[in-house]
Amino acid sequence: MAEVGGSNPPPGSTKFLKEVGRTATTSTMATLLEQLGTVVTQTLGWVGEAVETIVASPFLLLTTGILVLGGAVGILGRLLSRR
Repeated sequence: MAEVGGSNPPPGSTKFLKEVGRTATTSTMATLLEQLGTVVTQTLGWVGEAVETIVASPFLLLTTGILVLGGAVGILGRLLSRR
């Protein structure tokens, strides 16, 4: 422990991390964007598979179409009734 009144390194500094036996790791914007791109790519793949399944089955296509149309009518009805 440092003396009272001594200069303690701030908790995020490299010196502090070395004192407690940890290493400093920095997350760059490039890493974040790469990980975000991976998530978006995987999500679009799942959406694509779901759409392929829906389009391949007439019953699912009809049901999904009715649900989407009903949702659109409901939203438009709420927007138009606000006066």
